Amino acid sequence: MKIKIILITILGGVLLTGCKKDFLEKKPLSSFSEIDVFVDASLLDTYVLGTYRGMGHPFGGEGFEFTEMASDNGYTRHGGDGDRMREYTRGEIGPQNGEAITRNKWAGSYNDIRRVNVFFEKIAGSPIDVARLTTAKGEMRFLRAFFYLQLLKWYGGVPLITASFPLGQGDYGVARSTADEVAAFIVQQCDSAITELPAFAAVQRGRISKEAAMALKGRTLLYAASPLFNPSNDQAKWILARDANKAVMDVASIPNLSSPARYHDIFNGKNNEEIILARYFTDINAHGGGSWGSNLWLYPNGLNGWGMIVPTQNLVDAYEMTNGKPISDPTSGYDQQNPYTNRDQRLSESILFNGASFFDPVSSQTRPMEYWEDANSTTIGGRESVRGPSPHNASLTRYNFRKYTDEGKPADASGANENTSPFVYFRKAEFYLNYAEAQIALGAEGEARTALGVVRARVGMPAVTETGAALMTKYQNERRVEMAFEELRLDDIRRWKIGPTALGVPARGVRVLRNNTTMQYDYNLIVDGARKWDDKMYLLPIPFTEIQKSNGRLVQNPGY
Repeated sequence: MKIKIILITILGGVLLTGCKKDFLEKKPLSSFSEIDVFVDASLLDTYVLGTYRGMGHPFGGEGFEFTEMASDNGYTRHGGDGDRMREYTRGEIGPQNGEAITRNKWAGSYNDIRRVNVFFEKIAGSPIDVARLTTAKGEMRFLRAFFYLQLLKWYGGVPLITASFPLGQGDYGVARSTADEVAAFIVQQCDSAITELPAFAAVQRGRISKEAAMALKGRTLLYAASPLFNPSNDQAKWILARDANKAVMDVASIPNLSSPARYHDIFNGKNNEEIILARYFTDINAHGGGSWGSNLWLYPNGLNGWGMIVPTQNLVDAYEMTNGKPISDPTSGYDQQNPYTNRDQRLSESILFNGASFFDPVSSQTRPMEYWEDANSTTIGGRESVRGPSPHNASLTRYNFRKYTDEGKPADASGANENTSPFVYFRKAEFYLNYAEAQIALGAEGEARTALGVVRARVGMPAVTETGAALMTKYQNERRVEMAFEELRLDDIRRWKIGPTALGVPARGVRVLRNNTTMQYDYNLIVDGARKWDDKMYLLPIPFTEIQKSNGRLVQNPGY
């Protein structure tokens, strides 16, 4: 039997910017016998690196799209993936179309898991150097755990499969394990990987380290302790989550959150200090294979971008004033007609809004963004407005994401102008937040406030003073703005079970009307009024075809 290994020769560079030359110069492979692959260190490493691809990234649609389109943080006016996301936000998904939002996550994850299972079956007795083999085992355990967390967060309990099925098998009669059992398996895989993987300082950038396995364990235990998977509020689960996330928060190999570098630079590749694991790119191995990337996806129409996903006013309103007060507080100093002044700096470093300063590669100058429309004309508007160039790509919310753009580079470019912003899987700030959440659940409010204070101080925001329910509200908002557009918001909405208040409301924008030199902001703009919530949406349906293949052993999620 032969295993066909499909190797995209750019893989080493895609994953490992700054790595050794031999990673970038591997020769193309076609087919190799199992004996070749699992006894040759170089071929085995290629197999392991190929498995990394299953982690996916949203730049160019490799593996998934930005699911924040389906959260209260984001909106898309476009068809295709946007239509599929709207099926979710309108409560229209079922067993026949539920995979659309995740790009077939069920089948994709189990294909990737099978690849890992084959690895462990075939390396028995391999003559490859023990140290190299041990590291490969750690990477593959991490990846199997990562794939199972994707399944857990979308579907709840799923079948735990640790052996490869023969290809073409018609009956996959394996019942679902419970969510607790899946979480325990992920943690066990992470614990083993932690003992097998080298420390962060010893691995090439973009490869999995001991600290990455610790991070995956911490996130998993937080999810497992959350209301969706812990309806009885079992405090033992929160203790496990607290301890695992404290361990990541305290790792000395990842700098603490004290860098004076701009917050935005974490997401364009200029500040890697707190990144634990990311997908890296080069100008040769760029987003979308070099045909498109995050600049093209995210830039506004005035910069020749597509604006595939744009921020909502709902998200913009979540950013506090610099004095730490929400804009809803009448004592905050917020001015609706001067809305972006004295706001949390993460607003201007994450989102483009009317008047935001940004480099325009079209005119080769830094200029204010122009989302305004002329109040006295039906045709005149700013360059980023719905009356600007390419109006079909204009943001209907009148905002665009700045996060993950590489300012200064064109929307659609090649060579040295390619956008090489990394996609971040884990960064240290998350684990301060995770730790704070666990401590709130355990009643240790002082510890929670201290952890939150570290995240906020880095961007000049004042310390947290709230207690009780107000502290949890403050925490959830802090997590929302700190981690906005990092593919965690929809997870948080579902695991906190706040669907009705987060997704059962319209997605909003703002109209900016210019009368001579005066701007007037109208906040009565609804861009998607068809959003609704049904509690079945906390989990996705298991695909109908998978239930058929299981001979009915798979039990469907409630409501489907």
